[in-house]
Formats: sequence, structure tokens, C-alpha cells
Amino acid sequence: MRKNTKVVDPRFSKGKGDYEKVIFSIEKEGKCPFCPDNFRYHKHPVLKRRGDWFITKSSWPYLNARLHLVLIKNSHKESVRELNVNDMKDILFLVKWASGEFKISGGGLAMRFGKTAHTGATVCHIHAHLIVPKRRKSVSFPIG
Repeated sequence: MRKNTKVVDPRFSKGKGDYEKVIFSIEKEGKCPFCPDNFRYHKHPVLKRRGDWFITKSSWPYLNARLHLVLIKNSHKESVRELNVNDMKDILFLVKWASGEFKISGGGLAMRFGKTAHTGATVCHIHAHLIVPKRRKSVSFPIG
């Protein structure tokens, strides 16, 4: 990761209680919360690893999510242009694993990438969300 680079964007954490406090703390520290040497804000263990990716439960799941998992790349990348075919294979492997492990019969997979001003992401480090909504409920995944 480049020095003096923004690692989080607190604009999109406003009004989210504990999460907002954590994001402001990370911004002040200036170290990426998803990079291995600073992965201490996360509340759950890594469930499975594949290649340069791992999957874990979200520490701050979206409203109406029955299950919210996050897939995170070990090495710091921010753009899909920095990913390769093996990254996508690893993501697919982990999603398939989670689908069996958690008996997921339906859900959504979403990934924001690039400048947070365009995506609405709070963490700049590329990651994906595997979200399973509660029955008959909608989960809002903001982009932009």
C-alpha cells in the first residue's frame, strides 16, 4: 500500500453508531483495516482461505441480512484492474464453499471498487459482500 493514501472514507459511515466510531479511529491511524498487519478491528474469525482471499462474517452486517459474509483480499488492492483470473476463481470457490457451509439457497454477491467518492464504500481495500436477506425482507447495498 502506498504511504499517505486514504484507507477509509468516513463519509459513508455517518450515523451508524459503533461502526462510525471505528471508521473515524481507523482514519486517524491511517492504516488499512483489511491488510493483515492491521486486521484487528474485525470481530469474527476467518472462516476459510483460498489463494490470496479469505471469507469471514461481517462485523457490521446490513439491516435485514440473515447472513452477511465478507470476502477480503490479503494483499492491498483497490481496483478490479489489479485483480486477475485467479482472484475471481478464489472468490467463486469461497462463495461456493459458503453456500454449502451455511445452506444458502439464495443471496447476493456485490463488490465495490475504485474511488470511494463513486462507490460509497467506507473501506478502500477491495472486498466483496455475500449477503443473504431475511425471508421476505430487502437488504439495501448502497453504491454511489
